Amino acid sequence: MNFVGNVMQHVDGIATFYIIGILIFISLFVIVVYRTVKIPPKDLNEFKSSIFEKEELESNDKKLKS
Repeated sequence: MNFVGNVMQHVDGIATFYIIGILIFISLFVIVVYRTVKIPPKDLNEFKSSIFEKEELESNDKKLKS
């Protein structure tokens, strides 16, 4: 790994690639979190019902209510 570190130190402008990579990562992370938070409850219920059977949903709802 020492060889790679020495080569990278002598490349001009290598720090800009690190900054660009971090900015891309942070922006994609923020977009994913924003879109996840903004999902309407109706869509979440559809996702939930597509995973479970109807009887399982009804039994879970009864458990939550009591």
